[in-house]
Amino acid sequence: MTISQTQPTKDLAAARAKASFPVHELTRYIHGSDAKIARRREIASIVSSDPVFSSNRIGMSRVQDVKQGLQFSHRLYQLKAQHNLTQEDFFTLTEFVDELLPTGLHESAFIPIIYAQGSEEQAKYWGPLAEKHQIIGCYAQTELGHGSNLSNLETTATLDRDTDQWIIHSTTFTASKWWIGGLGVIATHALIQARLIIDNKDYGAHGFIVPIRSLKDHKPLPGVQVGDIGPKAYGGFAKIDNGFVRFNKYGIPRENMLMRFAKVTRDGQYIKPPHSKLAYGSMVLLRSHMVRGASLTLARAATIATRYTTVRRQFNVPTSRRDTENPALETQVINYPMVQSRLFPMIAQVYAILAAGNTMRDMYESMLSELMKGDMTSLAEVHAISSGLKSTCTTFAATGVEDCRKIMGGHGYSYYSGISHIWSTYVPSNTYEGDNFLLTQQSARYLLKQIKVATTDPEKVTPFSKYVIKTLDQDTFTAERCAVKSGDDWLKPEVQLAAFEHRAGRLVGELAVVAMDQDVVWSDLNLECWRLCHAHSQYVLAKSAIDGVGRAQAEGLSAGTVTVLKRLSDLFALHTIQASLGDFLEDYFVSPAQCQSLRQQIKSLQEQIADDAVTLMDAFDFPDHYLKSALGSYDGNAYQRLWDCAQKADINQREVVDGYEEYIRPILHQHGPAKL
Repeated sequence: MTISQTQPTKDLAAARAKASFPVHELTRYIHGSDAKIARRREIASIVSSDPVFSSNRIGMSRVQDVKQGLQFSHRLYQLKAQHNLTQEDFFTLTEFVDELLPTGLHESAFIPIIYAQGSEEQAKYWGPLAEKHQIIGCYAQTELGHGSNLSNLETTATLDRDTDQWIIHSTTFTASKWWIGGLGVIATHALIQARLIIDNKDYGAHGFIVPIRSLKDHKPLPGVQVGDIGPKAYGGFAKIDNGFVRFNKYGIPRENMLMRFAKVTRDGQYIKPPHSKLAYGSMVLLRSHMVRGASLTLARAATIATRYTTVRRQFNVPTSRRDTENPALETQVINYPMVQSRLFPMIAQVYAILAAGNTMRDMYESMLSELMKGDMTSLAEVHAISSGLKSTCTTFAATGVEDCRKIMGGHGYSYYSGISHIWSTYVPSNTYEGDNFLLTQQSARYLLKQIKVATTDPEKVTPFSKYVIKTLDQDTFTAERCAVKSGDDWLKPEVQLAAFEHRAGRLVGELAVVAMDQDVVWSDLNLECWRLCHAHSQYVLAKSAIDGVGRAQAEGLSAGTVTVLKRLSDLFALHTIQASLGDFLEDYFVSPAQCQSLRQQIKSLQEQIADDAVTLMDAFDFPDHYLKSALGSYDGNAYQRLWDCAQKADINQREVVDGYEEYIRPILHQHGPAKL
């Protein structure tokens, strides 16, 4: 039977009618309050109604892309002033523009780091200049030859006592700063990470505010070679001017070193910070934001995929979830169990990562309050958890976005699906702010230290590491077995957490034994660190999801909303266990019979979530202009929108394509015109 042009819209409306919970209540749970929802919508409408942001964004040269990025940046600042937006509102405004822009790191890194790592005098001097955009900055750590290896950066800052200056110098060609967002064309200043040297003594990497371009004519200052590194992979980051800079014995005032923690006096005395890890606070802030960002990114892709697979119909194959109102039509793709088994666990991941983002926010705010009082008790744990979650969550999100494209079939590969832009923009998150594989070593080292703490003073083991205490009694620990006796036992939070704790505890115990061997090189344990970090992070995710359900109950949310959040929490935990089942079978913690009941419970949860899938994604309240998807629009009119996008494409504005006379005609006539 032929699908009518209105059927997709009807299918999406019918899916929404099946929801078991009030969507607005879940939207409030996600975004915080009715006032915040209303404010987000107001800001979204500012972007959607502005002609600057509705202009064509694809098919441009590098020069055109960057110029458009500058245009967007300028317009954002105009709108901020015009609407008297707070900084929080401004970040939301930028989010809805949906491009990484030349001024992005000025707002998210340059200004916050000045206030976090600069002295009070430096904050008073540089902060207002940056906030008024009288200077525009970036954060420059990565070099051509070094990225994550901060201790081996080749850029140096050598104190010249005579002039009271730091001499910033790129000691080698590979010391050139590289990949720095905002540096290519717009930045007037950069926060440079360079090795601090006094009297030939190297004190390691420190931050310096370094002028790059003249404030009169924007030309590079003497001793500074700066430019753009060129286009990036997959067409991503097209509007941002990732740049390079190379210094040739370039002098800056001594006071340009960030001195909230470490200090250097006029006579060249180095005063070390009270705690070697204090600078981690800024990294924790960025990484905690990335956790929530991973949820929202995956949510966008999952929204598109869920809506499209609801309106997409293929084959007359009966499924247990039947469309009784349209028995003559082909089956909706979302009703196929294979599609559900790929899509619904991603929806569960979205909500689990969202809950972990809330956990990270609370931990960061608590840590910040402690740091202000000189208490550094929680710094190490928050840094370790943020590192692990950054690695795990951004990996989940990047992989999930691409899986959403695959779930959508052939049309998913169209640029107009909206998926390719999300993926190409997001996938570098697996590398920046700490490579996802290298970061896992930080979490692993921290957990090894927690075992040592457990042996001497168990009361001081940090909250998310309490499970390591059980590993000290090896006889009891190795005898532990999963408590599941029937399939429903898998739905008990204590059973789920016990499984995650046991796996992580076993892995940290095994790593501790191997690491004590003096003949073992730490770098040979990278894979073990990776496994442990993700086991610990998945435990944090599962616990955060469970705690999120408790929070929903405590806030008085309806039974329907609490029930669907519980199902999502269960699906996340059980699907995550199934995905790493070997870890749980390796020491017989889970039995073969329990594996079978686990799979059946996952399948049951997916069937229960099916009627709520569309509304679960609607709850994120993404406007169509933000999704930029012909296939994932709110009304479900996917085919008409995809057709319209193709009709508007530049290449279709002429009946005969430019190039016919030069190339097509000679090809057709190279052996004479066809006589048909």
